[in-house]
Amino acid sequence: MSERRATNPSAKEARGQQMLVATAELLERWSYSDITMDRIAHRAGVAKGTLYLYFRTKEALFLSLYEERLGAWYTELQALADYGAGTVEPAAAARAIASTLAARPILIHLHGLLHSTLGHNVDFRTTAAFRRRQHGRISTLASALAKRIENLSDSQALRFLVQLEAVVGGLSWAAFPPPPLQKAFDNSELEVFQINFEDELREIVTALLRV
Repeated sequence: MSERRATNPSAKEARGQQMLVATAELLERWSYSDITMDRIAHRAGVAKGTLYLYFRTKEALFLSLYEERLGAWYTELQALADYGAGTVEPAAAARAIASTLAARPILIHLHGLLHSTLGHNVDFRTTAAFRRRQHGRISTLASALAKRIENLSDSQALRFLVQLEAVVGGLSWAAFPPPPLQKAFDNSELEVFQINFEDELREIVTALLRV
């Protein structure tokens, strides 16, 4: 495959972004297990060897995509928290949190993969760096949420964001099960197991914010 080499920082950043976009596009149509590095490289228009220069493993690539999409959602929540004056009730905050996440299906999918898959085959340095960056982001967001949501301290807001990661990860598996399981749930006798992601998340977030 013929490709022009990225030789400066801005070109390298653009090339890495190109790979993340390609990965997200594939994730819209394929399951994680069906997406190979070969497919990603082909979609991104780069050689497989080039892909590995940027991301040592498939898991590291998807972790980068998760971090990017998570950061974009945090930025949206930050803007919502900073907009307007006064405080809002936990139920109102929960509606905003649930609706903005429900509009990001790829991020929901990646949340579900985080602990079961993306934590594997990634070296300690990469994982630690990711968590340090995330800690900085959620600390900033927690301060904004504490100012905007009634009776919520900075420490409670920070804890809430950590809990939210775990809740969304589990809820994503329950709300969007593999096709064979989803087909089984379509049976009237098993429809009780069907979960509406946004509705369930809104109720859980409301409860967490009221503690």
